[in-house]
Amino acid sequence: MTPLLRTLSVLSALELVSVLGLLLNLATVHHDAVASVLGPTHGALYLATAVTALLGGGLATRTRLGALVPVLSGPLTMVNVRREARNP
Repeated sequence: MTPLLRTLSVLSALELVSVLGLLLNLATVHHDAVASVLGPTHGALYLATAVTALLGGGLATRTRLGALVPVLSGPLTMVNVRREARNP
């Protein structure tokens, strides 16, 4: 796995965890402190994933576009990165 694919994999996994944390918080206690910490963190991870996918060289169009889909960018990017790692 190339460093770019590894970076995208880590960023998309972290982005997925952050959005799941936000959704879990929203569905349960809706603590403002949790939302105020996870909200900007998720936004930064989403932007980092999108920018890395858009500017990274040699990525498939599917991977680039999947990184731009709100809420689903983490899982879509993880699936596409694994596909690209298997089929270089």
